Amino acid sequence: MFRKVFFCFLLALTVLCSRPWVASGVTLTVEDATRLALERDRSIRAAAAGEQKARAELRQAFLALFPRVGFTAGYTRLDQVPYVEFDMSEMTGTTGTTDPCADIDPDTLPPGWTLEMAQSMCTMILGWMTVDTSEDTVTRIDMGVQDNYFVTGTVEQVLFAGGALWQSYQASRAFHRASQQQVRSARQTVAYNTAQAFYQLVLARDAARVSREALETVSAYVKDLSNLVEAGVASQADLMAARAKESQSRLDAIRSEHAAELAEQAFKVSLGLPRDEVLELQMDEAWEADLEASKEDLLAKARARRPDLATLDANLAAMEHLSRATWGSWLPSLMIRGNLNWRNPNYSLEPVWYRSADLTVAASWNLWDRGVALEKHRATRAALLQLRHQRDLLAEMMGVELESALASFDEAMREIEVARVGLAQAEEAYRLEHERFKYGVVNNVQLLSAQTALAGAKLNLLQAQARMRISYAALRKAAGLDPEVNE
Repeated sequence: MFRKVFFCFLLALTVLCSRPWVASGVTLTVEDATRLALERDRSIRAAAAGEQKARAELRQAFLALFPRVGFTAGYTRLDQVPYVEFDMSEMTGTTGTTDPCADIDPDTLPPGWTLEMAQSMCTMILGWMTVDTSEDTVTRIDMGVQDNYFVTGTVEQVLFAGGALWQSYQASRAFHRASQQQVRSARQTVAYNTAQAFYQLVLARDAARVSREALETVSAYVKDLSNLVEAGVASQADLMAARAKESQSRLDAIRSEHAAELAEQAFKVSLGLPRDEVLELQMDEAWEADLEASKEDLLAKARARRPDLATLDANLAAMEHLSRATWGSWLPSLMIRGNLNWRNPNYSLEPVWYRSADLTVAASWNLWDRGVALEKHRATRAALLQLRHQRDLLAEMMGVELESALASFDEAMREIEVARVGLAQAEEAYRLEHERFKYGVVNNVQLLSAQTALAGAKLNLLQAQARMRISYAALRKAAGLDPEVNE
């Protein structure tokens, strides 16, 4: 039984080992690649972390408008309790008793006091003391306790601060809006870069394929020419020229393969794909650019939705609020503070814990701060002016960028038309030259030239198609369109 199980195990292992290992594969369209990049790109994650930071600072500025509540507790232990000593030698009674309260002279009492009142007060005070007249007449009163505890609850509210708190909150709101626009800008940039890398990889692969096809054509031609040389129909010089062309075509094919491999590895890194992933790119053959808006409409829409321009607008609003906040710091401030205290007895004569409360309304006005507030205000105004100039420059350059994208897109569309015509002509010319070469009408140089023109025409069409799609992605970015928006 054991031998049968062991034999089956070896058989299954042999079958598994004999199967060729195939790496996992994935097929991507440009939309799939863009979606994958938007999920994994680190620049978007960094921008999102910045937005979370700005959101936390916004909440912090909002909470600063509300009262601050706190509790403080403490414990103090004294190594020696302060005390006061009294000499009781003069307080013994003259009537033979040890009660000093019995010999109070009525003539020494303050106005309104009776002898009974004075004796009652004397008895109460002596009750606080430890009086021992058997040996000496010195006694003391402890002025505290060894273990001291306290708990304090505090409520503090700023009533007026020159508007600095409110302006700081408004500035935080503007900074948060700017961070949100930075996330949009990062997403648009990643979408454009991904589309560009996708089409460049497609172009690199197509260039490698065309180079291989050209090499195969030249190799087949060299083989046929070798047969003709052996038959005495063609010359040895033509064969040597054809072999030189074959060597150049082989070098071009190797370079194209290397370029395609490098483009593929860079594309996989940008998407976070493994290096050994089998990657298939699927082009939408029926894709057409949808661009019906005029240049003026695109420029107006770009000014309304470009994230970089919106970021500067939000930063301008934030700096304006910060400038007002620094101005408000020159004004007086008003604050109210309330404390509720619980303490254990400070003195031995206090029998229980006691509670106290206090309310403070404080006004302050920093009349001279060595010019710090003034310089802060000047710094914010200078930063505000700097942002305004940057915003104006960006608005002007936006029109140039949009016109450049439109021009590149229009050129690519026309280049496709020209490339298609050129490819058709190159195919027909190569067919004619090949037929004429068979009948000995044209020489070797003419046929090789036709073959080179055909390969170049194919590459021109592929480059024009890739350039057209890349320019359309650049146009979307220049118009401020988000990846999820289709117009």
